[in-house]
Amino acid sequence: MNTDKHRWFYWESLDARSPFIAFITLIILGMIFAGPVSGGAETYSEDKRFLDHGDGTITDTQTGNMWMKEDSYQYKGHWLNWFQAQDYIEEINQERFADYLDWRLPTIKELTTLYEAEKINSQQVGSEMKMHMDPIFAKEGSGTLWTSETNGNYNAFGVVFNHGQKFNSSKRKKARRAVRAIRIINP
Repeated sequence: MNTDKHRWFYWESLDARSPFIAFITLIILGMIFAGPVSGGAETYSEDKRFLDHGDGTITDTQTGNMWMKEDSYQYKGHWLNWFQAQDYIEEINQERFADYLDWRLPTIKELTTLYEAEKINSQQVGSEMKMHMDPIFAKEGSGTLWTSETNGNYNAFGVVFNHGQKFNSSKRKKARRAVRAIRIINP
């Protein structure tokens, strides 16, 4: 059996099409082995309300608010009290997270716009509490998020994402608490 002749015949028969076939093969192999494209690829939530910019930010097309995709627990790996939440916002502004420096804590009204009773993002990390927000946001973070609003010298408000109601807590409490940074793009 002459295998050299057989190989020569195969490659010669591809003569005019071989660059095209090589190109298509590379694309297919790239899609198989590279996985999903990230870092710059924009995608919408299922209902088209939220736009994930692929840079760690998500825009709410209904309100014009831009949110960090991850809450502070997901980003830093630990819970924060209200004072630490303030410091966290200062840090991400100094870092110029996603090339912006106007991040801040949300108000109660702004934060409650993320609550959607009919949607489940995931469970709060370390808890059975289900978080009712769009699944486009990062999974298994905090379901209890601080706001900028205070109640006197010692307490601050936040929102609990298993029922969408505000809470009033000591500013020093940090058990299962985090913040999701916001910036306004359509004032």
